[in-house]
Amino acid sequence: MPSYKSYLIDAFTNVKFAGNQAAVCLIPQKLSDEEYQKIAAEFNLSETVYPLPLDSGSCETATKFSLRWFTPTTEVALCGHATLATAHVLFNEIGNKSLQLSFETLSGELTVKKNNDQLVMNFPQYKKWIAYESDKTHNQILNLFENRPKEKFIEKIVELMTPPEKCRYIALAVEAKKLLLVLDEKTTKSELLSITHHNDDLLMAHDGSIVRGVVVTLAPKNPKSQGFIDANGKEFDYVSRYFAPWAGIKEDPATGSAQCALGPFWSKAKQSKGPFYAFQCYPGRGAQFTVEFPNEDRVDIYGNAVTVLRGDLEL
Repeated sequence: MPSYKSYLIDAFTNVKFAGNQAAVCLIPQKLSDEEYQKIAAEFNLSETVYPLPLDSGSCETATKFSLRWFTPTTEVALCGHATLATAHVLFNEIGNKSLQLSFETLSGELTVKKNNDQLVMNFPQYKKWIAYESDKTHNQILNLFENRPKEKFIEKIVELMTPPEKCRYIALAVEAKKLLLVLDEKTTKSELLSITHHNDDLLMAHDGSIVRGVVVTLAPKNPKSQGFIDANGKEFDYVSRYFAPWAGIKEDPATGSAQCALGPFWSKAKQSKGPFYAFQCYPGRGAQFTVEFPNEDRVDIYGNAVTVLRGDLEL
């Protein structure tokens, strides 16, 4: 029975049992979509990822790979933490000596390179927005985007996923199908953590054709007093939580692809090019991101990853 090296990685963290888990499976031949999906369902993590060398016969020497990401229920077009996990495995577990790795994906070419003790992912920016009015007395961010009538299901999502009277702005990243619900800048960490996933209600409210993920976010006015600082006391520029029941994920602990929307959103809202230090506020875990903009179309996302488990997948 053939077996293949597989790894469980915690991404966007430098300590074990934090950040977001991904399974990285090094299978040297292409499998069917059904087989990939069955393996992902077996791991039952937010993402299972399959890199396949393109310019060499081995993961040790290749510089270019194809890359596919699967949740327990479906394939996704872009996943940040599983890409970070893959690069970590190739660089640190397999010993790939390349200065930069390139990945051919459903979202085009992505690259990852080393930067001191971190890895840097170069991803696309999501910049096409539809804004929805939430509070007529707070229109600072709203006026930065094209206005459209509010969809009825949007109202239901806001009702389910934000504390009462806390939602200030609503914006849809069209290409990513990510709905950003922007909370009052004085919202505390405990208030953000009080939000529950409402998985079944979200699935009943919408079919996933327009929105595939809900990002609840804010830029804290006083990060220290609101509880948004890291273990060293460094303040976060913006924070978030991410829910994606339409992709089979009740809540994601660390979502690199969300930064492709959050980074450009907060850059325009703050009228700043960054860099931004961001935090994904998942109960009991949490993840940190550094987000920069090398040009108008791309975003650099810095992060760490650690290996939790090494094993063999038998097929």
